[in-house]
Amino acid sequence: MNRIINALKLDFFAGKSTLQLTAILLIPATLIGMISKGPIYTMIFTMVFAVTSSGTIFSIHEKNHSDKLYGILPLKKSEMIIARYLFALIIGTVYAVISGILGLVMSQVMDTRLDSFTFWSTLMLAFIYFCFAASISYPIYLKFSFAKAYIFTMLPMYVIAVVILFMTKKTNFISDLDKVIRFFTDNPALIPIFGILIGLLLLTISGVIANLIYTRKEL
Repeated sequence: MNRIINALKLDFFAGKSTLQLTAILLIPATLIGMISKGPIYTMIFTMVFAVTSSGTIFSIHEKNHSDKLYGILPLKKSEMIIARYLFALIIGTVYAVISGILGLVMSQVMDTRLDSFTFWSTLMLAFIYFCFAASISYPIYLKFSFAKAYIFTMLPMYVIAVVILFMTKKTNFISDLDKVIRFFTDNPALIPIFGILIGLLLLTISGVIANLIYTRKEL
């Protein structure tokens, strides 16, 4: 466990300056919400930009060739993978908290009503998107390197668009969606629970795949 924590610290120390720089992306996220007069847009784009922040750690390690360091450290490849996904989870959680705070503050400043269902559903869908995007991009980065695979960071958006388009073709999709919305409207406390569980499930599945890729990779 200590080795995983040390690897996690290594990622944070390596990406500290870059994470501070990418935090500037909160400014355009806020501006988007102000222009559109919708706090939920700020919440969504904050989590979209969080994906960029979480992926920069791969670029930093490749640029500094610090991936070679993992080859000489008393650290198993599986432990490095666990640390890297914990890194993503922490980044996603921090940005989700910031996203929620920005949404609430902007709703007060712009005098826009943000009810409990809209707030939690937006926040949790944005968090699930972050986990989904990280789950797709992390194994790709490990397989092909960040420099070669950065373009694939847009892949999750395309996948979601295709899935939604496919699902809307189903005749019962709207009615099923309406049932889901009614269920969570009546039980808003379950929204964050479902969101966290789905996010963790996505990261876990991705972590298993990433581990299979990385254990076969020569450092």
